[in-house]
Amino acid sequence: MNNVNIIGQIEGDAQIAYTSQDGARKLYKFVLRVPRPFKKNDEVIDDLINVKCWSTKIEDEDNLHDQAYVGIEGRIQSFGNEEFKTPVNEVIAFKILYLE
Repeated sequence: MNNVNIIGQIEGDAQIAYTSQDGARKLYKFVLRVPRPFKKNDEVIDDLINVKCWSTKIEDEDNLHDQAYVGIEGRIQSFGNEEFKTPVNEVIAFKILYLE
């Protein structure tokens, strides 16, 4: 079973990675800043998670802006090729909830 639920803050505005030929579907990508549940030397450490989501799964595309708090339900996807020595992971979002 490949399910993930995360809450975090969007880092930078979402970018359009792909648009269908008819313009009806767009693939958005953005980075989600998620604080770790512990501190190191009294300093909060954040994970930066790559997220992709189709416009059909987004209620309001204008809400995918810098510093927006969101909850995401989705799955983890890994990929790599000869250029990448280690696999790259990202979250493919099925549902985005705006928390502000």
